[in-house]
Amino acid sequence: MDKKESVDKICENKIFLLETLSVDANFILQHVQQAKLITLRDYNNLSDFPQRETKIINLLDKLMGKGEETCHQFIALLRQDCVLENFPMLKDHDIFDSSVQEISPYRIIKNPRGICVIINNEIFSSGMMSRRGSDKDREYLAKVFHWLGFEVVEHNNKDTAEIRNILKDLGRTVDGDCFVCCILSHGRREGVCGTDGNYLSIDEIRDPFTGVKCQKLVGKPKLFFIQGCRGANSLQACVKVEADAGNSKAKVEGDNLDITIPSDTDFLIARSTTNGHVSYRHVREGSWFIQSLCRNLEKHCPRGADILTILLYVNNEVSSQKSIRKQMPIYEVALTRKLFLRPVNP
Repeated sequence: MDKKESVDKICENKIFLLETLSVDANFILQHVQQAKLITLRDYNNLSDFPQRETKIINLLDKLMGKGEETCHQFIALLRQDCVLENFPMLKDHDIFDSSVQEISPYRIIKNPRGICVIINNEIFSSGMMSRRGSDKDREYLAKVFHWLGFEVVEHNNKDTAEIRNILKDLGRTVDGDCFVCCILSHGRREGVCGTDGNYLSIDEIRDPFTGVKCQKLVGKPKLFFIQGCRGANSLQACVKVEADAGNSKAKVEGDNLDITIPSDTDFLIARSTTNGHVSYRHVREGSWFIQSLCRNLEKHCPRGADILTILLYVNNEVSSQKSIRKQMPIYEVALTRKLFLRPVNP
């Protein structure tokens, strides 16, 4: 739908929206306020009206008064699964542009949703520097993905062979509606390091979960979040910030570590930085990327944002760090549907 049509769409369908949304006026008011389409003061004023119909009439008038962009966002909000579930009459109504085919979401209904495995390498036997602050990333990831309904499995300080075996075993036994793998380690030219200083390529990490080898995850989303350097020598802005490159000199890691998405679909591989660049980690507060990822999952999952939208927030936050050092996360996406992760556990 063209944004310029949004006010007209609401105006033309005002009676229908009044009858539909009045069934649970407080529900839609809360979602509109959470989406920041109205102010908290507006929300409180609208909530004070005793009649449900009066609340909705005044809400629609206020939204139309705010212009096309706000009305466009309101119609988009009406498309969200949680809203459609509460107001089934909205489904297939012509307030939505029927000429645009909507992408259906992944079916995420099991509890637990699936497994979230966290491999956290902090202490290295190979002479590489310890990754101080990585425990903060591990703790935050475990907290957030448990909250989102995943069974969290943690592995600490594993060498390359152990990581390879962990992933192969998971590929044979994993089940659920979604799979998440978080690897926190040093990075180098060829891939992600084990504690022994050897490495696994991205292909090796992903391979146990491809369609041929992991039938239980066929058609289901598989998410990989990898924190680690991918190159470039960089001086530290201050002693509290380190690069996940593996040594104090942060040797150059090259430009030919490519992320290859297989012919199998439903993969998302999120890297903390672009090829050839360092990835920053605070020695007490954790890494820029993982901390931002967790914050934005906490903030936007309850609001019904899909995972790709949330990752845009992460990109914006990480790339806007108030530091002379810059970092840009990068994602390779082979998802075929929208992915919504909603909180399950208090």
